[in-house]
Amino acid sequence: MSREMTALDKIAEDYVAKVTEFSPGMRIALGLRAGIAGFDDFSPEGAKRYYQLAKETKALVEACEVADEVDRVTKAALLFSLEQNIEGFENNDHLGNLNNIASPVQEIRDGFDLMPTATADDWQDVLYRLEAVPTAYASYQAALEAGMELGLLPTRVQARAASEDLASTVADANPFARMRDDYREWATSENADSAKLDAATEAATNAAKAFKAWFDAELAPLAVNDDRVGKERYVRASRSFLGATIDTDATYEWAKQELARIHAQQVAIAEELFGAGTSVFEAMKRLDDDPKYQVYGTDGLKKWMQETSDQAMNDLADVHFTVKPQMRALECMISTTGSGGIYYTGPSDDFSRPGRMWWACPPDQEIFHTWQEKTTVYHEGMPGHHMQVSLATSAKEQLNSWRRNFCWYSGHGEGWALYAEDLMDKLGYMQDPADRMGMLDAQRLRAARVIVDIGVHTKKQLPGWEYLESVGITRETYEESLANSPFVDLGDTDTAEDEWDRNHMWAFMNNNVAMSHGFLVFEVTRYLGWPGQASSYKVGQKQWEEIRDAFTTAYPEKSLKEFHDMALLLGGLPLEVLHLALTGE
Repeated sequence: MSREMTALDKIAEDYVAKVTEFSPGMRIALGLRAGIAGFDDFSPEGAKRYYQLAKETKALVEACEVADEVDRVTKAALLFSLEQNIEGFENNDHLGNLNNIASPVQEIRDGFDLMPTATADDWQDVLYRLEAVPTAYASYQAALEAGMELGLLPTRVQARAASEDLASTVADANPFARMRDDYREWATSENADSAKLDAATEAATNAAKAFKAWFDAELAPLAVNDDRVGKERYVRASRSFLGATIDTDATYEWAKQELARIHAQQVAIAEELFGAGTSVFEAMKRLDDDPKYQVYGTDGLKKWMQETSDQAMNDLADVHFTVKPQMRALECMISTTGSGGIYYTGPSDDFSRPGRMWWACPPDQEIFHTWQEKTTVYHEGMPGHHMQVSLATSAKEQLNSWRRNFCWYSGHGEGWALYAEDLMDKLGYMQDPADRMGMLDAQRLRAARVIVDIGVHTKKQLPGWEYLESVGITRETYEESLANSPFVDLGDTDTAEDEWDRNHMWAFMNNNVAMSHGFLVFEVTRYLGWPGQASSYKVGQKQWEEIRDAFTTAYPEKSLKEFHDMALLLGGLPLEVLHLALTGE
């Protein structure tokens, strides 16, 4: 039964319409036509438009009466989100935006992956976006220059990563040239003229080169040598990712205990598989070498991903989750960016573009280890992000589009995906000890990075050798990692000897996770440049589990499937609003 749109829904829909008008990137993410603008305006003026819109919308929401329970949740979530946007702008968080994963450096480079290329109209949108690349770089440069004036400077780590990203953009991983080449292949059968696209590709590449030259000459030399943002900014950033406020000291101590618990389970599995005295890392190496857990090449990886995903969909649908017919399509894809990242993109609003799981495989990687990555398929696909995002997207009869497609907190989204990994273990899908080792390895990564994320950015003291040894790290291996940190060449950090810094972050992570060197460099760089985000996964999982337990206590007659359906049909929410909506507390 359809719910009638309320006055508050109308405010939310108007807000969505204005945001999508401002943001071609959002339109692409939603499966809409990008339009002639091509890119968001990254300049201070562009950020100010969002700020003014947030203030105006907040006033309307505050004055609006709620009509029902759906409105009550919408109002709480909208106010939380709008207040977050306003606070961020007023603290100049939009200036100096530079990291290796979620800044305009990547947004200008990426995004073409999601653009359809089947028709002449599709290629016209690609042309608009290519033609807008020079303006996008110019608007981003304006924001960085405004940050420079206020002393909001990048760190040495992020400056180096950005310069390397830009070098790749104009060379091996040039997305503009790739679109041109794809167009030429498409145009062969369509007898189309590629002259405009050729010119736009050249102009876009030249703009990237010019921006890199400016960046390397003007901004990078000013980079600071302290990666820490301090407790005040960290708490604000953490709240923006979680949708909840945490006690950083208590969370740090919890993460240390959680890591020790996971390590103990991994030790037990290592000894079960290979005998007493086998270390966790030795067991992982032996699993890597076992052909039983190997697939070869991106074709083999894609086939294995799809088969694993399809089985999960078939087994879980309408048993543990409500899965509507349009949600069943989940495509596994290989991205050409080569960054090593694994991610999910949701379906378009009408499901004409299905949900997709992407793997951006490094170009030199030929062997993929299924024991390590099975849990990743569940995280990104079913019952992780795909279940979460596609069910919310399908709820048109009950929720406005802001609740369905716009409200995203990584504590909610990534916390759910980790909850889903653990759920698959509890449902028996990790009975092979090797697969369970992989799931625990992923959980260990998330716990370890809570420690380093809070530790570095809130300027905590190092945990000490007794703790490191309790989680399987020897003084010898730790000090070797410290000496060989890929950040050593950037100089000694501006931190006290007994405090966390980037090199200790590297040494700690290098002794906690089974990752290739290049991927771990990417990950540690990400944690250093995106405070609060890395913690939101594991802390989000913790809060999801606490909400589930509170729900089952309050409503013992309801099943776990009912909890899953009720929670996910609320759409994306700040975690503190999700808790209120499901428990009334």
